Amino acid sequence: MSIRSAARYSFGLVFARFMALNDDLTIATPDRMIGGAGPFDFSGESDTTAVPITTKIDNETAVTRTIDVSTGVGSVDESAVTVAELLLALNTAWLVSTAVPITASDEAVTGRLKLASNAGTPSYIQVYGRAAEIALLGQGKGLKFIKTDTLKSFNDTPTQKEEETFTTTDAGGIDTEILTDGYRKGFTASVVDAAEDWELLALIEGGTYNDTTKLYEVPTSNNSKIYFTVEVFYSQYAEGTNKEADLVGYVKKVFRTCKGAPGDTTHERGFADGNYTVSGTSYKDESDVMYGDSYKQQLTVVQYEALDVYNV
Repeated sequence: MSIRSAARYSFGLVFARFMALNDDLTIATPDRMIGGAGPFDFSGESDTTAVPITTKIDNETAVTRTIDVSTGVGSVDESAVTVAELLLALNTAWLVSTAVPITASDEAVTGRLKLASNAGTPSYIQVYGRAAEIALLGQGKGLKFIKTDTLKSFNDTPTQKEEETFTTTDAGGIDTEILTDGYRKGFTASVVDAAEDWELLALIEGGTYNDTTKLYEVPTSNNSKIYFTVEVFYSQYAEGTNKEADLVGYVKKVFRTCKGAPGDTTHERGFADGNYTVSGTSYKDESDVMYGDSYKQQLTVVQYEALDVYNV
């Protein structure tokens, strides 16, 4: 509503979070987290009897368990663990004294690894760690929110199929024309981060970041592009002069399917921002239903606080 007394004025980027899409390039939901179809190579792990996997339900404490995929116990061949063998290892690890409320199965038709909530109705489930990466959850990045409140900007611009004009002119000099309809094809965005976030860089560029050794490896031509979803939040104020704390709500804007690339990096006397380009297109879910490239939702202050974005 644009009547001044009820209008809302947007101000500032408050928070953003990024997550890799499923391996089939759909958005991961608590009812459908999809990995690869196998076989999976665990042979490079230092201990195949205890490969870690972490689960996090909404804002609850993350739980790390280990799975056994060693030859003769969890699998026939550690370098070629099948989906069935991985299912046994996962469900065995999760059904211990304090059960993890997730069930692992193989998806009908595709045979891919499928994880789903089996208790309650959580809003978000994250699954990450070495076992998740090898199983191609999140296309090998794991299903984990990369959270940031250091972005300076996330500026998106629609990409459009332009209207076209077709004209024919008769002998009397009279034109007959058709003006075709244009349509939205997707968006492009420029993203600037005031901080240096190598975990975010690894997601957007497709490189590898080791949080233990603090080592970042850039991708090669053999690395696949990672596709991801983004949620950004910005604040809103009412008309007139406001104190900073006088906000009346927030907007959550979700970009469903994105890919990106890093921009230039400067090393000089001054701060070096992280620069990225992100683009997205229309999204198709697992049922082949098409959605727009993004959507936005108005939230009250209470609704935003209930999302507990820093702890989810």
